[in-house]
Amino acid sequence: MNNMGSIGGKDSHELRKRETLNADPERESLNRQIIGTVALDDVKERLGKTGVSIRKDSVLAIDVFATASPEFFARNHPDDPACQAFQINLVKFLHKEFGEDNVVSLRAHHDETSPHWHATVVPIREKMIKVGRQVKTERLETRLCAKDWLGGDRHTLSKLQTRFANSMQDLGLQRGIMGSQAKHVEVKQFYTLAQEATTRVESIQQHFPRIRPDQYAERVEKPGFFEGAEAFAKKSVTNAMNQLSADIEKVNRSIDQAKQNELQKTAAPAINALIQKSNARLNQAENALLSLGYRLDQHGNPINILEERKEVIKGVISNILPKSRSMEFFQEELANRGIKIIASKDDQETIGRNRYQVAVFKDGKGEPISSRDLGPDFMTSSILKKIEENMQAEEQKESILKSKKAYDINLAKIFKEHNGNISDVSRRLKNLKIDDIVDMVNSFGKPYGDVGITYIRGRIVEDMAKSELQLKRDKEQLNKEGHDLGIKRDRGYRIG
Repeated sequence: MNNMGSIGGKDSHELRKRETLNADPERESLNRQIIGTVALDDVKERLGKTGVSIRKDSVLAIDVFATASPEFFARNHPDDPACQAFQINLVKFLHKEFGEDNVVSLRAHHDETSPHWHATVVPIREKMIKVGRQVKTERLETRLCAKDWLGGDRHTLSKLQTRFANSMQDLGLQRGIMGSQAKHVEVKQFYTLAQEATTRVESIQQHFPRIRPDQYAERVEKPGFFEGAEAFAKKSVTNAMNQLSADIEKVNRSIDQAKQNELQKTAAPAINALIQKSNARLNQAENALLSLGYRLDQHGNPINILEERKEVIKGVISNILPKSRSMEFFQEELANRGIKIIASKDDQETIGRNRYQVAVFKDGKGEPISSRDLGPDFMTSSILKKIEENMQAEEQKESILKSKKAYDINLAKIFKEHNGNISDVSRRLKNLKIDDIVDMVNSFGKPYGDVGITYIRGRIVEDMAKSELQLKRDKEQLNKEGHDLGIKRDRGYRIG
């Protein structure tokens, strides 16, 4: 599933928000959510937490279907021990195969003929990537890598099924036939095919004459001279019954052979004709929907293409913007994901006394989309404001780091003046005068603005209140950082 519309369609099926012909509505309450909540929300949360890059061809999630022959389950109910054992082994297998964090949703269905499970897997994996043109280096990246599980040669999925079967061996289950040519037929197509086959068989039977009971009475011979009435009746009935049985068997053999021959000749063409007819109608429907701006997802639900594009662009912006410290970086990251941002020629937005050209996004999949259609959070003013906030936060962080470095140098100097004696340093800090504090604030904080002043004030107040044990930890940290603290022997101070 390479878009959110497909995942939403999967939810509609699993949560029974659309008609499911082979599901019993009265048993819907038996269905259970084993992992996660709603697949669409679970996938979005996983992608958001990892911050993984999403390309145009990225597979966002994999739909995994698991079940066994109905004979294995004692009953189709979540309390059935066989269902519970199968479910426990399934969860273990999914976690081992795809990673526990990647299995975001698992739902059990008990409202159809056989119990079965639908899992939603986000195919994320850490990989070593080679970068650089002339000098190649490696770095670890978190990526969407569905091909790692589904790609490779044509036996990849068969091997996956074998590993799954091996995980179920302790339950007495065996793998299905490898290389089976059986094909899945949609429920509606199956019903149509069954009806056509029944009609065909009935027409075959009409070609054979029905057996008339009176024809056997016509064949009865006259009784012999010495034959009694009772003996003659028994013999006549026996002969008639034997002949009737032979005729019935002969007709049945002929009908069975005709059925078999006819069905062998017509079954494959009937299925192919149904599939071709279905595909032709589906193509017609898809073309008609495309002309109206819609497409069908994998479950046959119509998806608004424009709204889908909007959601993808909004998702990409929401992922990139928190990391952007400049408009150039923001534009470059958008371009890496196949989206180009340009300024509208004739559309402006006014915020107070400021005017901004409205942003327009090009994803190469249709007409450009204006930021007005995406909402206020994606307008030019909002994007620039967020980038400016990111820059200010970065500058504040840098100012705090510089203030901290200056203060740590001064604190190390105090330790050195007292030969590293913690008790003396503690008294020195606790006896600081107002003028001393002002001098320290001006020296170590003021050069870095209000943020630096605020940090130094807080740091001085904090250090003045510290115990000797806390100061000892500060001393050890300063020593690790390479500061000269003087004599490292603490005279008159012992712990433990």
